[in-house]
Amino acid sequence: MNLNEEFQKVAIKIPNIYLPEKNVDLSKFAVIAADQFSAEKKYWDKVESYVGDSVSTYNLFMPEAKMPMTKKKLKEIIKNMKDYITEKKIAEIGEGFIYVERMTTSGIRHGLIVCIDLEQYSYKKRAKTLIRPTEGTVEDRLPIRIDIRREAKLDLPHVLMLINDKENMLFSYLKEISKNKKTIYDFDLMFGGGNIKGYKISEEDELSGILQILNQIKENCIDNLMYAIGDGNHSLAAAKICYEENKTELSRYALVELVNIYDEGVEFFPINRLLINVDKEKFKKEVNIDVNNPMPLQDLQILLDEFLKNNKSTRLEYIHGVEECKKLGSIDGNIAITYDTFDKSNFFNDIINHGTLCRKSFSIGKNIDKRYYLESIKIK
Repeated sequence: MNLNEEFQKVAIKIPNIYLPEKNVDLSKFAVIAADQFSAEKKYWDKVESYVGDSVSTYNLFMPEAKMPMTKKKLKEIIKNMKDYITEKKIAEIGEGFIYVERMTTSGIRHGLIVCIDLEQYSYKKRAKTLIRPTEGTVEDRLPIRIDIRREAKLDLPHVLMLINDKENMLFSYLKEISKNKKTIYDFDLMFGGGNIKGYKISEEDELSGILQILNQIKENCIDNLMYAIGDGNHSLAAAKICYEENKTELSRYALVELVNIYDEGVEFFPINRLLINVDKEKFKKEVNIDVNNPMPLQDLQILLDEFLKNNKSTRLEYIHGVEECKKLGSIDGNIAITYDTFDKSNFFNDIINHGTLCRKSFSIGKNIDKRYYLESIKIK
């Protein structure tokens, strides 16, 4: 049996992953996703100071907080990727998956680093592919990601891809087989990011076990929806666009972390709405909702979009913390609309029913719990 051919049927490829060579300080190498702390330039100044001249993924991407990116900076990023490969600052560890245990503020999040097949993914709203987005694509968030991806030699993932595995078959199996394995990394992430451990999964019987479980999950899935993108929708959309522009065997795949939506370490938070500079009487007349007991977010966003279209001076911000949003909403001219919980048990059904959720519907974990860049694959 050709395992890669069989994994292709569940939209997966066994990757050949790059990790830093042994002398690299992993706590300085691994850096949180570029879209985090986007309003906190001081956080990224602290990262830059901490990393210094060390080998680090900080040199391989551009934080959103420091946008816009110049052509000079883009060339620098691409050059650093090439140098890290040619100078063997990072190196292949051989074909295999990586099973990850990440300590977060919610507990241990279990993940599996895999390659996904972009042929079996679409970011279109009513796609019926095995891999689907969870939120609508915001077009103006794509160009910078596309610019980097077109030139990049490496794919550094911060994508979390969700599976609907209520029995937790996959990660129960991975946890069991990891008991007799040594870690390939085990260290603390910078600035309170928690501990992270990785185990290479490459033995044929182990891979066959994973394949068998994924086939079972596929058989159980509804409407052909096997994987839903939790974090990194726009990065994956950019990867798809670049692949369609230049179809090669390397560009066909993207590296992601597969997680079970039912994992206790996978905590969903609703993202609240803050209207700034709003005429409250006009809002009450045109939208007519109880802001203290709002309708479901997917319905609310339609009304908000219509209101914003007709009231250009009003701005909509997306706020993660309920108390923070309420505090900002108490400012004269502002309105806060908050949600206390996000029911992840209906998540896959919501994707099937709505096609995609509205932008900024949810967040997986607190910002410090987001994925740090660590593993990579060659895409050129």
